[in-house]
Amino acid sequence: MENRWSSSAGRRTVHPREAAVLEGTELFVTDWRRVDREHLDGFHWAVDEDAAAADMTANESFPRGDENVDGFMLLSLVTSAFFNNYPVGAPGMVAWNYGVDRVRFPATVYLENEIRMRVTLEEVTEKPVGWLLRNKVTVEMAGSDRPAMTGDFLVMLTG
Repeated sequence: MENRWSSSAGRRTVHPREAAVLEGTELFVTDWRRVDREHLDGFHWAVDEDAAAADMTANESFPRGDENVDGFMLLSLVTSAFFNNYPVGAPGMVAWNYGVDRVRFPATVYLENEIRMRVTLEEVTEKPVGWLLRNKVTVEMAGSDRPAMTGDFLVMLTG
């Protein structure tokens, strides 16, 4: 199974000045994927959550210990899903990660779980420097009624 979000042919085809008509519309849904051990270990290393750099004894009491995919790793995957699939943009424009609001991790993801991301455009606001787009992000987990992650991802488009 591929360990990356697939790329959409329709990415960056809507200019932000025309994006307001898409408010309330689902912009994209990624393919299902898993986080593999190599990527999970790489994330832990990158944030100093490995035995060589941190006291990891608290993880020993967590169910299934090092098999759980950290919520902040799920949050970090939002960037690549947006980069590969976000339909709003234009040649010469730059998309900035402007922030996240109301992020929650209602269900734990483990290595064998399949996840996918569902993104809906909530609001487009024109600013002096460009356009601010608020996107509702839900990371779904196959076979679960509860999402693994929800939140609003803010994108600023300038250029």
